[in-house]
Amino acid sequence: MPESRRAFRIPIKIKFSFEILSSTGTLQPRRNALTKNISAKGLLFENKEEISIGTKLKLTLTLPGTSSKFIDITAEVVRVERLIFLNNYEIGLNFVEISPIDEEEIKNRIERMNILNVLTRAAENKASDLHLTVYSPPMVRLHGKIQPIDSNEQSLSPEEIKQMIYIILSDPQKQKFEKDKDIDFVFSLRPDLRYRVSVYQQRGNIEVVFRIIPSQIKSREELNLPAVIEDLCKLTDGIIIIAGTTGSGKTTTIATMIDIINRTRGGVILSLEKPIEYIHKNIKGIVKQREVGVDVPSFAAGLASGLRQDPDVIVVGEIVDADTIETALNAAETGHLVISSIHAADTLQVLDRIISLFPLEQQAFICSRLSHCLKAIVTQLLLLHKNGFERIIATEVCVTNYAVKRIIHDKTPTQLNSVIQSGAQLGMHLMQSSIDKIYEQGLITGETYEMYSKKV
Repeated sequence: MPESRRAFRIPIKIKFSFEILSSTGTLQPRRNALTKNISAKGLLFENKEEISIGTKLKLTLTLPGTSSKFIDITAEVVRVERLIFLNNYEIGLNFVEISPIDEEEIKNRIERMNILNVLTRAAENKASDLHLTVYSPPMVRLHGKIQPIDSNEQSLSPEEIKQMIYIILSDPQKQKFEKDKDIDFVFSLRPDLRYRVSVYQQRGNIEVVFRIIPSQIKSREELNLPAVIEDLCKLTDGIIIIAGTTGSGKTTTIATMIDIINRTRGGVILSLEKPIEYIHKNIKGIVKQREVGVDVPSFAAGLASGLRQDPDVIVVGEIVDADTIETALNAAETGHLVISSIHAADTLQVLDRIISLFPLEQQAFICSRLSHCLKAIVTQLLLLHKNGFERIIATEVCVTNYAVKRIIHDKTPTQLNSVIQSGAQLGMHLMQSSIDKIYEQGLITGETYEMYSKKV
């Protein structure tokens, strides 16, 4: 279409009605249609019947978010293409009569609903997350705090958010979401800008959260992870668990551990993820990344089949059920190193969550197996740096020595913190000790220190 060179088009579906203006100036019966894309200068739609190039149409449409305002336009057909398999016609229109106010309204709405532009702005602002929530402007998480992406942004309507999200969903993804009301995937805006996307439904409305995935895998030193991470990456068997709350950087830490193993000792590293975030290249080793829901049906199924793929290291994105932990135990017991994550705030909670996945009558047996296989638990927490622009990591490290094995085997968790406190020679420390150290170094404010000290 000619206007494609003059105005940005956005692929959204907007209901509109039209009447064909005959050569005598009379109007034919009004029909309903749906846009395939629209700009401030024209639109594209499908029609069952061919409409000749040069034909004038009278349009009436309502833009998402402006339900009370009807826009009247006179348009001219500038493109007609027959869709053989659908037995329809694609009709391209150029707007020839539209008020300047309405044209500006369409332009502003299109710019506002251009999700690619919103994502780019979030990345340029160095946000970690972008939230599109009904009756709220686009919000970003910047240095741990939620705020509008721009002070002048208006609230988004349910229809606007749906249209924005559907722009980036494939047809299979739309079908899955409409069936399950929830979908997670990775979206690439460009090779160096990728997002983990979570689309969900809240009170009948579609909403979405984008997590920006850094293009480069950071080193242990850049992440300020404890030096014991290097030692853990040298292990050849057992289970290592990276724990923390949502948004604490567990996936980033695991990506760094994969990178350390890949660069130092090599071997075959099988990574089961949902979705795949960081992309690893083969360096000294072979990294096989399989996506749950795409390449394998579940973490447990991927683990079970993965044992037949000659892995040295198996990474399980998240421990979500008893089947996953049991299969991970099987892998560790047969000489594989398993690295996984779990949502938990400290070492005690990690153990409690794992054990509670099993029925009471199985828990003693699971504790026995876990005491033999578990090598370490690293729990992490991100704190706001005192400069207000960065975040710094605090950690709790529990390395499984004889005393920890006995505590797990005998289910006597009250002794665990004292064992961690006395295990400094193995790199062990409590979360509170890490927060104390960061505060003493002058890296966080007293307010932040007090806030998180109460939680540990």
